[in-house]
Order: sequence, then C-alpha cells, then structure tokens
Amino acid sequence: MSTVNRKQHIAQVALQLFGEKGFENASTQQIAKAAGVSEALIFKHFGSKDQLLDFVIRSGYKRIIEENRGWLSEQDPLTFIHAVIDLPVKLVQAEPHFWKLQYRLANVESARQQHERFMQPVPALLEKAFQALGYDEPDKEASLLLLLVEALWKIEANKTDEHVPDMLDFIKRKYQPQ
Repeated sequence: MSTVNRKQHIAQVALQLFGEKGFENASTQQIAKAAGVSEALIFKHFGSKDQLLDFVIRSGYKRIIEENRGWLSEQDPLTFIHAVIDLPVKLVQAEPHFWKLQYRLANVESARQQHERFMQPVPALLEKAFQALGYDEPDKEASLLLLLVEALWKIEANKTDEHVPDMLDFIKRKYQPQ
C-alpha cells in the first residue's frame, strides 16, 4: 500500500469511528488498530488527532463537491429547487459516516466553516429560482427551504425517522410555479 493510499485508508477508518463513536470517544489507538497500522504512523501522517479530524472534514467536502459537480448550474428553477430538496437523502446515502460525523460536530468551528463554504452559493441560487417561479417572497422561501433541508439531513444522518423521503416528496409537491 502506497503512502497516499495508507493515509487515505487511515482517514477512512477515522471517519467511520468518528461517525460511530464521536470524535472524543474514538482514540488514535482504536483508529490505528482498526486501520491495521501503528499509532505512530497516524501521527506521522497527520500530526495530531485534531489535524486528522480536519483532514477528514476537508477531504469529505472535497469528495462531495466533486461528486456533485454541476448541480448548482441547473437552469430550470423547479428542477433546481427539487435538487436542493433531494440533497439530504442523496448526500447522506452517498456518505453516511461523513454526515453523521458532521452532525456530531455541529459546534466545532472548522466543521461549521466547511459546511458553510459548501452551502454558500445555494441561498442566492434558490432565491433566484423562487423569483423565476413567481413567488412573492423568494428570499423567505429560500430561507425556509434551507431550514427544512438542514433539519432533514440531520434526521437522515442519524436515521431517527424513516419518513424523510416521504417528507421530501411532500415538500416537492408544495413548491410549484405560482
């Protein structure tokens, strides 16, 4: 296994353990054992457990952005709004450990910054889409939809409600041309 592959493997194992146990409860010793490497190798690659977490978060968002490239350029307003509504299930199904970890890290500054950077272009694009569909208050519609999407990805990440897809379909039916 090459150095890059080993580093990625350690990060993937850390992601799973951080997602399952929480950052505080997953030790570098547990990560090393699960990854089949020495604890010293983790520190050689990442420097510290905090830096390992930062790498896991940054590389997770990088993967997600690459996998979802192009969705922000959707021209049809209703198709774009529906794509935003589908985001919670789509993202969590593709990266369940990552989103569970993101939920657990809601109060960690670096995780919050990466999430905000990921979502940064969406409010203005949603507002433009609602405006194109003839909504009276497109800015408020965009804010409301983002609140719903934010809540639903957290529910989906924690599998606390199996009705998320039904709720997403319900929300889609509510948003139509005015």
